[in-house]
Amino acid sequence: MLIDTHCHLNFKAFEGRVKQIIQRAKKAGVEKIIIPGTNLETSRKTVELAQKYDQVYAAIGIHPHHAKEITNYKLQITNELKKLAKSKKVVAIGECGLDYHQYQKTKYDDYKIDEDFKNQQKEVFEMQIDLAKKANLPLIIHNREASKDILSLLTDHHSLLTNSCVLHCFQGEDNLLDWILENNFYIGITGIVTYNKKMQAVVRKTPLKNILIETDSPYLMPEPIKKTKKWPNEPKNVKIVAKRIAKIKGDSFLEITNQTTNNAVKLFKLS
Repeated sequence: MLIDTHCHLNFKAFEGRVKQIIQRAKKAGVEKIIIPGTNLETSRKTVELAQKYDQVYAAIGIHPHHAKEITNYKLQITNELKKLAKSKKVVAIGECGLDYHQYQKTKYDDYKIDEDFKNQQKEVFEMQIDLAKKANLPLIIHNREASKDILSLLTDHHSLLTNSCVLHCFQGEDNLLDWILENNFYIGITGIVTYNKKMQAVVRKTPLKNILIETDSPYLMPEPIKKTKKWPNEPKNVKIVAKRIAKIKGDSFLEITNQTTNNAVKLFKLS
């Protein structure tokens, strides 16, 4: 059995096709899919999908990209997330974290990574760390070009991380990897590992007991599908990620699927 621990079936790329996507995933051996929210709207959608499909589980949260959106409604949105967290199919808080990449195309006018925005992201992230503790749920953490501040915040709030966490779509930062391994937490490996030598080195270094597999669909297409430019990526392709990890580790595909599935079941307390 395979578990795609990070897939955005709540995004428009999959609108009207969710049932077929799940069926294709199941045919490929993917029995469970975790869908993270990125704002309040997609978090609600995630819970709806989880309640509709047995194979689907939800994570709810605010992506750092949307931190400005909730600045004036922090208490209201926090309370809404608390309500959503009570659903039996919600298994994590996230995705949340920090993102200092200067995106050229966003839905926000004058999107600028300045100190004010960084501080807003930190505040929203800290709110969700606290929420995860109170809701007795693990964290799904997003990090892009913000490793130093991510590590600082996680270290400062370590006592709240009693339910563990995963650094989703891990990018290979040595200091973060060392912290993850020291605390016996997890990293999420995506299709990037099929063509990126740095990530292949990370997989060699990381014990299998600390690895989850994910697609981050509809993004991060693995090779060889990446060359075909067939959009979007799908949860069925997590099988390709598992096969590549098996090749890198020199382990059997069955060993990789069993251990990464056990890791996901343990972290997210899946039935």
